[in-house]
Amino acid sequence: MIDKIKKIEIEITSDCNAACPGCARTKPARDGTLEINHIRLDDLKRILPNKTYMDGKIIRLCGTLGDPMIHPQISDIVEYFLSNGANVFISTNVGVGTIDTWHKLGMLSNIYQDKLLLQACIDGHRETNHIYRVNTKFSIIERNLNEYTKNMYKGTKHKNKWVYIVFDHNEHEIEIAKEHAHRLGLRFLLRTGMRNTLNNWVAEIGKKDNKQKKVITTTGAKEHKRKKEVFKLDELISNNSIDKDVIKTIVCRYVHDGEIFISSNQEMWPCCYLWDHQFKNEESMKEILSYQTGWNSLREHSIEEILQHPWYDKVLEESWNPTHNKHFSKCIKNCAYNKAYENAQVEQTV
Repeated sequence: MIDKIKKIEIEITSDCNAACPGCARTKPARDGTLEINHIRLDDLKRILPNKTYMDGKIIRLCGTLGDPMIHPQISDIVEYFLSNGANVFISTNVGVGTIDTWHKLGMLSNIYQDKLLLQACIDGHRETNHIYRVNTKFSIIERNLNEYTKNMYKGTKHKNKWVYIVFDHNEHEIEIAKEHAHRLGLRFLLRTGMRNTLNNWVAEIGKKDNKQKKVITTTGAKEHKRKKEVFKLDELISNNSIDKDVIKTIVCRYVHDGEIFISSNQEMWPCCYLWDHQFKNEESMKEILSYQTGWNSLREHSIEEILQHPWYDKVLEESWNPTHNKHFSKCIKNCAYNKAYENAQVEQTV
């Protein structure tokens, strides 16, 4: 069964140094209700025990709740995956991690060449990045990027990148950020997303003393290119008008792309979207799925056992039909019209 899996996204931690206003974790983290989980290296060796599970596959370290670079074993985890033939992709705000850790990752990039890739999510430059990436410091980001890039693989196929979400408040720093990225040998891409099109985020920045805290509203300067299609899907969902033609346009990360998602509490989901939905709507998810507790837990089952579960084997795809008793409209909203909802990244050249 593991042979059908081509990509594995792993949220190795629910911890993060930032407090981005659009992130699902920010409010519960502030309220003290967020459970902090790390998937230890020993756990990962149990979940992915040998080369069969990793060789030639893409392992993406990202997640819905945490930043992988805050994990205390990040470099050892990356080395374990690389040494077993995986292609590793790290997505991070770059504002956390020791200089020794970033040095080691740069050296691993050099050793394994383009099998290790970095996506630096930096939404601004010195003046503005902290407005959305609340609590990050550009001086630390710059230090970490310098340490990584001076040691990274410099081959022609290298694909490390700086991805920049465009807001009204950071649009004036695009050019300086682009030049900075290219000096470091990074590709530079601008990103839009539906969440930013739909929301004005309120960022609380500054000192923890409420008297000195600044509150800034961040607005999306660039609309999501496929916004009209997403709005059309919302309309169809609201009117119970999803038909077979719409269902046929779904591109599922699990069914079509051979991808699975492992959450920081060691549950296995088809994608980050459904884990995000579970995190925000746990009780309703349990009611709809109504499976025995632990059915998708990697503490209790292997990947193969979970892949053989009826939901993965058959029910998930059947449930895209709104009349199905295990239907989630999330699958339509996020993945219909050939993933119209997904973030668009456009590369910027010199």
